[in-house]
Amino acid sequence: MDSWSAHRPLAVTSPHSTQERLDAIAALHLEDNRSIPAFEEAIQLVRDHLGIAIGWVSVVLADTEVLKATYGLSSLGLGNPLAEHRQLPLADSLSPYVLDCQQPWAVADATQLPHHSPTAMMATYGLAAYCAVPLITSQHQCIGVLAVMDRQPRQFSAQDVSFLAMAARWGMGEYERQQATTRPMSAAQTTQAEQAAVDAVRLHLIGQLIQDMRNPLTAVLGMTSMLGREIYGPLTEKQREYVEIVRTSSQTLMHQVDEMLDLGLISPETNKLVAAPVDIHRLGHQVLDTLAPLAETLSQTLDLTVEPNQGLWILDQHTVKQILYHAVFSLMHMASENSILRIHSSRKGQSLTLALWVSNPWLGEGLPNSMISLCQSLEQGDGCQRLENDLYNQGLLGNGLTPADLSKHWLGLLLCHHLAQHHGGHLRLQGSDEAGYRLVIALPALRSSPPRLDTDLIPPPLPSSPGKAG
Repeated sequence: MDSWSAHRPLAVTSPHSTQERLDAIAALHLEDNRSIPAFEEAIQLVRDHLGIAIGWVSVVLADTEVLKATYGLSSLGLGNPLAEHRQLPLADSLSPYVLDCQQPWAVADATQLPHHSPTAMMATYGLAAYCAVPLITSQHQCIGVLAVMDRQPRQFSAQDVSFLAMAARWGMGEYERQQATTRPMSAAQTTQAEQAAVDAVRLHLIGQLIQDMRNPLTAVLGMTSMLGREIYGPLTEKQREYVEIVRTSSQTLMHQVDEMLDLGLISPETNKLVAAPVDIHRLGHQVLDTLAPLAETLSQTLDLTVEPNQGLWILDQHTVKQILYHAVFSLMHMASENSILRIHSSRKGQSLTLALWVSNPWLGEGLPNSMISLCQSLEQGDGCQRLENDLYNQGLLGNGLTPADLSKHWLGLLLCHHLAQHHGGHLRLQGSDEAGYRLVIALPALRSSPPRLDTDLIPPPLPSSPGKAG
């Protein structure tokens, strides 16, 4: 292709355009003299493909062109200023032509340019041919050029210019991608990170305080146990009643402390699931025994059934225990008095299925309306505040349930939902308005790792005796 007109006048960039360019360069952290690997790859690609003697990628500041990636500068003479300082005055450069129109510009023979100033760099180093393409950001701001030069006059074909433009686009795009992945945190992100650090410290302190509660609770349980056995003398009926209240209340507090510690407030467990044999019948009764005092207070009955021959599973015991505890706990607070909370464990394919529902002599079987709304909102991914508003509009916040209560129960179910997903399962509603609903939690069985045989611990075989060789 023919070169662009050699008689094109030098552009005078407006102050507004200059400031926009400088802002874009600053945003990309390109104002210093450091080399940019992405630009180095782009210009080396140009050298290998076109074989032209000299090339660079540069950004243009207010009055200086800074070279970010180069090749062939050593051919301009040992210790030349361009190679040493990696920049040149903008007045001696040809890049303003490219910045002006943001289009490629080629000069087959720079000696034919009528203006002396823009050819000073070319004349100083004995360069004749010049071709440059704009270096344009993703925000469509031209910040510099990718340029090649030769000592001999030469024509640049359309294919040559297209290749230069492609290399400039790739280099700029690659650099912006790298910047996006390593961009420093904004002020808002920094504030969030600081808040997260404060929250982590706060949770750690809360965990220590909860752990410290175990010692006095253990002492209270021990003393009330001795008093209840009347080791230090007989008790009146009223004293025996009070001692039993203190003992059962302390036992409930101890169970709650254990559950809070189980959430990992002190030393959070790794997210990695630990596959191990789990007796769901035994684990379920452990959870129900923990919740038995609360069930007695609420005048409720807890009933666990397990499908025959389906009680042993390979699961993460810690996760399953938390799911079962918080699901039953949330349901207990939403169910009415004189209700039977039923938990049924069965197999469905390769998954353990836990079904929870309520039986009431007057209300029938199913789930409370508030629980149904909570589960539906979980499946739709709604937030707590929207859920509370919806339940309030539906008139479901009566019967002693407040928004704060629902938030507490929502958090318990939300934790069950996330733990089930972490285990590879899900939490779903099952049923209909006519037949009633059940809360179904499906947890797929995990693969257990076979025990590793440590060959280092196996003694080598004894050498056979020469006299007993058969």
